[in-house]
Amino acid sequence: MANGGPAVDSSGNIYFLTSNGTFNPTTRDYADSALKISPAGVLLDYFTPANEATIGPANYDFGSGGVLLLPDQPGAHPHMTISAGKDSSMYLVDRDNMGHKTANNSGAVQAFVNIFPFGTPEPGNYSTPVYFNGTVFFSPIADAVKAFQLSNGLVSATPTSQSSKTFAYPGGSMAISANGSSSGVLWAVERTGATTSGVLHAYDPLNLAIELYNSDQAGTRDTLAVAGKFSIPLVANGKVFVGAVGQLVIYGLLP
Repeated sequence: MANGGPAVDSSGNIYFLTSNGTFNPTTRDYADSALKISPAGVLLDYFTPANEATIGPANYDFGSGGVLLLPDQPGAHPHMTISAGKDSSMYLVDRDNMGHKTANNSGAVQAFVNIFPFGTPEPGNYSTPVYFNGTVFFSPIADAVKAFQLSNGLVSATPTSQSSKTFAYPGGSMAISANGSSSGVLWAVERTGATTSGVLHAYDPLNLAIELYNSDQAGTRDTLAVAGKFSIPLVANGKVFVGAVGQLVIYGLLP
């Protein structure tokens, strides 16, 4: 799940995604699936994309990105998860009835097939989505950071805003900081390569076309070291902590 941890609901149930392998519920094998596990470790439910039989041999892991539990939503499906993986598709799933494996993904609340088509040799999404004020953000490979609006328990089919910057492999690793529901900032770490300096970006989540800051703007003063692969920024106590190769880089306001 690209360094994203399992998600846990208010009842202590654990949610995570799996990658390539064998899919056979009879033998309790659940490759390329979203699983719901009780606090006691019992499998309670699962969702598997309709194309599971083809994405495994193609190495298009469903679990290449992380899973996000959404806040309670209006409508028929108040409790949902959202995720996207290498198969280029985004799935909104009812975590009270995850739908199992069905033809045409009819068990999902929404399925957006091939919504993140870019990247070679493998496309799709390699990071955990983040949420702020009714909007879900993805940063797929070889694509912009994209915002998708939630309305009446459903996700918009097209982005409501996106960054002008395109993030190469493995896409951006993201976090949100805010003062409650205001003053939001979307942080995204760009990995430019295995030997070149990464970049920390800050965007206005209300309009991703507005970049508030990046670590290359002040010459060498704020330059990030080589970004760690799947290094998710941590925001705490007014600072942004970024794991880089051989370094922990801490950003904050100048004195």
